[in-house]
Amino acid sequence: MSGDHSMKPSEKLYWIKASLALIAAILCFTLQVYIKIDGTLVFMLGTLIYLASSDLLSGYFNLDRGHGLKVGVGAYIFIWVMIWTLLYTVFRTAPL
Repeated sequence: MSGDHSMKPSEKLYWIKASLALIAAILCFTLQVYIKIDGTLVFMLGTLIYLASSDLLSGYFNLDRGHGLKVGVGAYIFIWVMIWTLLYTVFRTAPL
């Protein structure tokens, strides 16, 4: 008994967004700490990354844009903010 174990487009979208959240967090941390960009602007960049990737990936996977925007939003926000905060906290509290 064999079944199709390939992921649905919405599942692929979820995992791509979760991976992008990690990249966005590292980018936000780098821009804030090393390039000295204000945290508000960096936050807006992370949000823009989410919105742009949702739009592009929804088109790529032929998903409704509204549905594509909702898929993975919680995972993206959680991973992005958690990793960004963790990196920033570790950097700011590390002895020089």
